[in-house]
Amino acid sequence: MEDLIKEVTWKFNEIKSWRLLYEPNEAGPLSYGMEEAVGEMVAQGEAPATIRVWQGPRSLVVAKKDLRAPNGLKAAQMMKQVDWPVYVRQSGGTAVPHGPGTLNLSLFLPRPKEMKWNIDDIYRMLGVPIIEMLKNTFGLHSYFGEVPGSFCDGRYNVVVQGKKIVGTSQIWKGGPAGLTSRRPGYILAHATLLTWMDRQEAVSALNAFYELAEGSRPVYIDTVATLSSFVPGTPDEVEKKATEGIFNAVRSLTGVDEIQSPTEKEWVEAETYRDRCFPEFYEMRTEKA
Repeated sequence: MEDLIKEVTWKFNEIKSWRLLYEPNEAGPLSYGMEEAVGEMVAQGEAPATIRVWQGPRSLVVAKKDLRAPNGLKAAQMMKQVDWPVYVRQSGGTAVPHGPGTLNLSLFLPRPKEMKWNIDDIYRMLGVPIIEMLKNTFGLHSYFGEVPGSFCDGRYNVVVQGKKIVGTSQIWKGGPAGLTSRRPGYILAHATLLTWMDRQEAVSALNAFYELAEGSRPVYIDTVATLSSFVPGTPDEVEKKATEGIFNAVRSLTGVDEIQSPTEKEWVEAETYRDRCFPEFYEMRTEKA
């Protein structure tokens, strides 16, 4: 792991200009429009490479492919009736719980005209600030790895004692992932850390969505855990320490001292992308497909 940390630190240092955004208050569906707004600012060179720390509203956040399940759109409508609205993210993977008791970290990089990074590099750059936070703030050893039966499983889960506490996904806008592109574009990688969310409730909601959408219950509760289950402190104390720990890790990796908020232009642009987070936006597209 030490060699991996050194390699990722070097990749962070290659990028000379960084920005750290923090949104302490969730902004409802606009939180997801902000992902695209920040990405476009980075793509156009109006903002440097950016790390965004934020919290989404209580919800299940799905990839567009989930809506293409036999009853995906109907499942999304039904989950809203039981206080688990479904929002759509632009990156891949499967459904992830958001809301109080979770903390999100997004990494935005401009698409390189010459190849600098591959998909694995991006996932490592996304996960290392969390791994460093867990070690330096809480004394926890964590690592990347698959956890079969967990939500949004993949090789770059962040795992503690065999339990998944962070899910990750990414998307390359402006051309195929892992390749150079002549068009302006951006890379977005996204991580969700379970700080203190009710694990039983979240897993039940995930399984309810997939049972309605495709007749399966793919998530097993013993595969996932929260940060609070490993460390002492109230939920608020743990989440506050985790947030500060991520800030410290990002400062160490990027050299950025100032914590900023999204610009007024980004809030305006986020509003233009807002509808794209609703399943209904994709209804006609799914029917045509």
